[in-house]
Amino acid sequence: MAVSKSIIKKSRFGYTNSKKKANLNRWRFFFNGIERISGTETKFFLEMEMLNPWNSPSEVQLGFKPRINISADDLQYALAGTQSAENLVSEQIVQPSYTVVRIGIIGNSPKQLCAYHSQDEISITPKPFSMQVGNKIFSENKLSGFINISEEEMQKHPEFFSESGFAKWDLSYEIQKDFKEGYNQKTEVWFPFGIKTLFSGVVSFDGAEYIIDSKKGFGYTERYWTKSYPDEWFHISSTTMSSLISGKTLFNSSFAVQGTFEDRVSFISDFEGSEIVFTADSSKRRYSTVFSCIQTPESEDMDENKLHWSVSINSKLWVIDIDLFCRIKDLYNRTLEAPEGNRKVMSVVQTGTGVGEIKLFKRIRNDLEQIEYAKITKAVCEFGHTEEGTV
Repeated sequence: MAVSKSIIKKSRFGYTNSKKKANLNRWRFFFNGIERISGTETKFFLEMEMLNPWNSPSEVQLGFKPRINISADDLQYALAGTQSAENLVSEQIVQPSYTVVRIGIIGNSPKQLCAYHSQDEISITPKPFSMQVGNKIFSENKLSGFINISEEEMQKHPEFFSESGFAKWDLSYEIQKDFKEGYNQKTEVWFPFGIKTLFSGVVSFDGAEYIIDSKKGFGYTERYWTKSYPDEWFHISSTTMSSLISGKTLFNSSFAVQGTFEDRVSFISDFEGSEIVFTADSSKRRYSTVFSCIQTPESEDMDENKLHWSVSINSKLWVIDIDLFCRIKDLYNRTLEAPEGNRKVMSVVQTGTGVGEIKLFKRIRNDLEQIEYAKITKAVCEFGHTEEGTV
């Protein structure tokens, strides 16, 4: 599918134009792969995120460096209360400034690797769009690179929020269904510009090789930029659904829910060629939403503890209900640094193994007609909240 020029232009925002000083600017990809030997299916995420990169263009500036940088001798002097202790200076807590590339596994045995780069390490080709970030390439249709974090480096730098390991990827991708709608305000923009994306290639992760096959896989791509994270983070998306009415696989269906935006979530979807779109920047009279992420009561599921994501959308024309569940043991807890610094973070739980259902009803006069009732599998589910740091 040929992606529209307006989508391509919008997806480059913050990288090539005069408004490139957006505090946080993120490009996210989700895709699945099959381990070559065992045949096990695994879901991956790949992210490129700029955090105030022009504040410190020549040097990576991490907001979570150790607060005090002293030698062992200095520490002994401090404990003894000598005059030298007065010369110890705490490191200044600074606003972060860097570009980080993250690749990780979500679902079973989750893990992520992170690599940090300064703005001077980045080169951009505008037409066709391509960014080289150190040894990594992000373009309109290709993604490649590698990250290698040793155990020693991980222990030495907890501020990297990375585990140890090695990952290498060489991928091509093609957007099958694009959207430029999502949420669009002056200081915050989100849109799933590749709500259904086909990936192909190879990922090597900690010695295992995964085949990414566009004919057997599924994928999703989104863009997000903001001055600051919302107080609450809510995201679910899926491209793997089957109709419980017809029994058929819905090959051309996908949806994404994102928030919170002004206490609402946006719902972007395409069901077999029919688009249903509700954006949180539209009038509050257009639709209402109720959404939550809670742990299921133990009496409801005695075998495994689960989290339950639910969304209900109500408008003059549509009633939409989504229920997704994931095992708590499959959740990955990630810490994302906030652009304002001062050790403020977004704490997010994430999985790629959400299962559940979606129901679509259309209002016909005073009645509700069920348009679709579908089973959802392999959904990306995220829930998070901001935590204030201490200076």
